[in-house]
Amino acid sequence: MKDLGLEEKDADRYFQLLITKVGLIEKAELDEAFYKTAYPNKEITTEDDFRNAVKEDIQKYWDQQSRNQLSDQIYHQLLDHTQINFPESFLKRWMQNGGEKPKTAEQVETEYPSFVNSLKWTLIVDQLVKNNGIEVKQEDLREFAKQQLLGYMGVGASDERQDWVRDYIDRMMKDRKYVEDSYNRLQTQKLFDWAETQINAVETPISKEEFIKMNEAHQHHHH
Repeated sequence: MKDLGLEEKDADRYFQLLITKVGLIEKAELDEAFYKTAYPNKEITTEDDFRNAVKEDIQKYWDQQSRNQLSDQIYHQLLDHTQINFPESFLKRWMQNGGEKPKTAEQVETEYPSFVNSLKWTLIVDQLVKNNGIEVKQEDLREFAKQQLLGYMGVGASDERQDWVRDYIDRMMKDRKYVEDSYNRLQTQKLFDWAETQINAVETPISKEEFIKMNEAHQHHHH
């Protein structure tokens, strides 16, 4: 029901479905042909090599999830323990009348906490970036675009210098929205990379189930 965008009150609704295809998924044989398909850029010839490659991928995934959790905690430390006094009445009036479409007082009251947190975070980022010489260079943006493309296409590092890759990067560098979004993402990542060097992170063993619950709790808190 959630995937269909329905609520519990819609539980008694009926739907007509048209089956257009029936497919059967079969397990592949663990042979070199499969290893080449799964990992085209690695020389894998045995089942042990294949299992180790899968294990490395799983490890990379959880390492990244762990870093995301650390970044989330750093974010809350900075946001919750930085005192900034805002002109609340002025900002609420601006929210109500400053946009393309006026908002009601009730809408402003509902949206204000999220709005002021976003404004606060922007000011924190701007100050930390300025104080610590954090910058995003042109080559950072080009490398980011390249890695995105190679990730989407499943292309190996040996294909990086091909003309079509350079053409794609050149085209994306002319897209103002893409450049702005990429710049903000890279700046945020560089900020958290710097922040990690300023703290003493303590590694704590935790089960997968506990870690998933922790992430879900933080996501719920953000919403």
